[in-house]
Amino acid sequence: MELVESRTLGPARLELFVHFASQISFSNFCQPTGGITFKAGPGFLTSHLPLFKLSYPGYEFEAWVCDGMIFVSRNGVSQHSEQYMGNETRRVVIQWNIDWISCGVWPSRSTEEVIGQQTKTASTPITLPPAELVKLLRTENLLSNSSYKNIDDVFSTVFDCLRLCEHDIRRHGGERFVWGKGGDQMRPIDESEISRYVASFLTSHGAARNFDVTCEPVAGGGNVDFYVVAPVLTTGLAKIAIEAKKADSAKLAHGLQVQLPEYMNRIGTTHGIYLTYWLKSSNYPYPPQRDFDELVIEVLYKIPKSPNVRLAALDLSFGPPPSKTTA
Repeated sequence: MELVESRTLGPARLELFVHFASQISFSNFCQPTGGITFKAGPGFLTSHLPLFKLSYPGYEFEAWVCDGMIFVSRNGVSQHSEQYMGNETRRVVIQWNIDWISCGVWPSRSTEEVIGQQTKTASTPITLPPAELVKLLRTENLLSNSSYKNIDDVFSTVFDCLRLCEHDIRRHGGERFVWGKGGDQMRPIDESEISRYVASFLTSHGAARNFDVTCEPVAGGGNVDFYVVAPVLTTGLAKIAIEAKKADSAKLAHGLQVQLPEYMNRIGTTHGIYLTYWLKSSNYPYPPQRDFDELVIEVLYKIPKSPNVRLAALDLSFGPPPSKTTA
C-alpha cells in the first residue's frame, strides 16, 4: 500500500501520509493559525515517514517523522521535537502561525497546559498563506464561500478578528516588530507601517472567514486606511472602513470626528471601526492616560459618532496588556 497520497490543485500540490488523508486538506494551510494533533502508536515515531507537504511557487510547508522526532519546516526554517524512542503511545502536536512553527511529543494523557509550556517553537519571517492559493480554493469552492446574513454580521466578525490579531501578534512577542523607528528600539514605527503589519494578520483571518482586506494610502497624508469587503445575502458586497491612529497621536480626536466619517463616505459604507494602537511603555510614556479605558473616557467618548462606528484598541506595548473599552 502506498504510504503517501498526493493531491493537486492548479500549481499547488499536497502530499499526505495516507492516515491523514481524511483529516487534512488544502484549506488547513489557508488560515492564520493552524494545527494538527494525533496519537502515535508504538513504533510510529521510530520510523521515517512524511506527514504532509504543501508545495506552491514560493511556499513550501512540510512535516515528517524521523528517528523518534517530529520535524516541521516552512520555507527553509525548521524545528524538531524532543526525541522519543520508546514504544508507548504518544501525543503529537504540530502548530503554526504566520510568524512561527512548532511541534512536540508528549505522553498521550498530557494536558494542554503542559503541551503549551513544552512545545518546541521556531520563529519565522512573517509568512502569509499564498493569496493566489486562497483565491484558487475559493474559486473551486474549497473554502467557506457562504455569504454573511447582513452587514452587522460582517461588522461583528471583523471586530472579533481584530481581537484575534492582537492575540496572534503577542503570542510570541510579535509586538517587537512595531518598535525601532530610526534604529531606536524605544520608539514605535510609523502608523502606516503598523497598519500594514496588522493588516497582514487580519488578511489571514479574512481568508478563513470569507472577507478581503485592502490597504490604501491617503493622498498627501502617507497614512494607511483599511477596508474590509465581504459578500452579504441579497445586498451583494458590504464594506467596513477602518481608520487607525497611535494612542498618542495629535490627531486622535480628529481621526474619529473627521477622517473616519470621510473615509466611510468615500468608500460608500455606513459602518466603521476606529482602531487605536496602544504603544505605551516605561521608556515611551505616551499618552499621559494610564490605559485605553482612561483615554476613551477623556478623549474619545466626548466625540459624537454614528451608532455604526465602534472603538477598538490593539495593545502593542511592552509589558502587561492594559484594559480596553469597546463601544
